[in-house]
Amino acid sequence: MGVYIISTVLFCGGTLKEKAGIGAWIFKDMTVSATDFGVMCISAAYPNINMKLADSRDNEGQQDGNDAKGGLAGTVVSAVSTDDEKKPEPVVFGDDPAVLIIHTHATESYLPTSAGNYHTKKAENTVRDVGTVLAQTLKDEGIASVHDQTLHDNPSYSQSYSRSYETAQKLLKKYPSIKCVIDLHRDAIASDSKAATISVGGKECALYSYVVSNAVPTYSANLKFIKQMNRTASDEYSGFTGKVLERGYRYNQDLSTHYMLLEIGYNRNDISEARNTAKVVGKVLADTLKAGY
Repeated sequence: MGVYIISTVLFCGGTLKEKAGIGAWIFKDMTVSATDFGVMCISAAYPNINMKLADSRDNEGQQDGNDAKGGLAGTVVSAVSTDDEKKPEPVVFGDDPAVLIIHTHATESYLPTSAGNYHTKKAENTVRDVGTVLAQTLKDEGIASVHDQTLHDNPSYSQSYSRSYETAQKLLKKYPSIKCVIDLHRDAIASDSKAATISVGGKECALYSYVVSNAVPTYSANLKFIKQMNRTASDEYSGFTGKVLERGYRYNQDLSTHYMLLEIGYNRNDISEARNTAKVVGKVLADTLKAGY
């Protein structure tokens, strides 16, 4: 058994230059982690075994070869279709947008959409859904925005940060009025228990956090802006602030001095709770920008 698997791995290593058996990916155009390589080889040896690639945010490479964002250990993502789909056009809310909302991991979903290990290409109940609420809230508060809903993590998480970097670059060039960039995600928990919430104004809200890169030249400016966001939130929403997590990966945050990787809720939050938080964050961001920060 062990000899057979080893020989299969060696066989796979000799043929990777042609193409892989999972998802018909062409290997010359992608980076493969050791874990994914092993899964592919074993799947080739045992085609009847239903194996899935890991939700490998902690293995994902980006422009400088570093990890993008630590993921939930042990989480798996169901196979994502590789069918060609028309890229959605960004939606512009108002004139002269000041905010760009993108999603590096656009398929991340909330309850009740739990299929595919909380990942789906449909927009409803995903971070894109929450992004639309955020964009509409900003518009209602007098701040125009652009919401891009490109599936940067489809067909694979591999290099999704590189793809979202290219998208953000293009949109920043197209809309030079943009001051703030938000990469909107959700976090994940391993258990089946309900994710925590907090009551704000009589509505249940998902918790939120900011992941800040300390490995980019814009680190200090980005951190300063997020701290101001939390001061505004503390004053206006009785301490409903976002936890600040510093990490040594780039997360594309060199693109702006007002860049935030915003995580709203968890996979085990109901979509209504994430939407409620998006409304709060939208108002906090609007007030912060209006104050000149």
